[in-house]
Amino acid sequence: RLNKVREAVAYVQKDEKLVAGMYRAVKHDDVTAAVRKPFIEQGIIIVPKVLASTMTDSTAKTGKGFTIWRYEARFEISFVNMDDPADRVVVELDAHAMDEGDKAPGKAVSYATKYAMLKLLNIETGEDEESRVTSGKPGVPEIPADDPIRKKIEEIASFPALQAYWKTLTTEQRKAYAQIKDAAKAAIAKADEEASK
Repeated sequence: RLNKVREAVAYVQKDEKLVAGMYRAVKHDDVTAAVRKPFIEQGIIIVPKVLASTMTDSTAKTGKGFTIWRYEARFEISFVNMDDPADRVVVELDAHAMDEGDKAPGKAVSYATKYAMLKLLNIETGEDEESRVTSGKPGVPEIPADDPIRKKIEEIASFPALQAYWKTLTTEQRKAYAQIKDAAKAAIAKADEEASK
């Protein structure tokens, strides 16, 4: 049954717009839309299950000062034959998400389900995941390390300088780099705190 779905869906086009240097990615809804009909035709349902999870303070803040929370979880994504529920393929994977409200768990399960579908079904997306560089800092989106705006924000060492540079960016750029700015603010605050000890 899963192989029939693989035959029906070979590629999902990236649909997320490239904004201010951010990478494009295939959205959860794009993948779901591509596989929904073949899954229904083959009688396969997807059952996500949280095996373990944690919610922690990322130390980053939004522009309005709200805490950005990091939700991490280990998921079990089951692809189940609806005519014989014992006939299933189970994929286990980790996922995390950031949010200042209550949406992080939902984002994480969507991410886990999307990647379980992509990898199990060998669906091509055109994404070059291996070439993306992350900073390893919580709250920082996957923008290339050599991106000039990212580099500039990360080099700024004071709140006034960060605020002045932020004002030079367009609305689209501010949206794209908001989490990087929040992480930079947290780093500046931490450095100031260490210096005052």
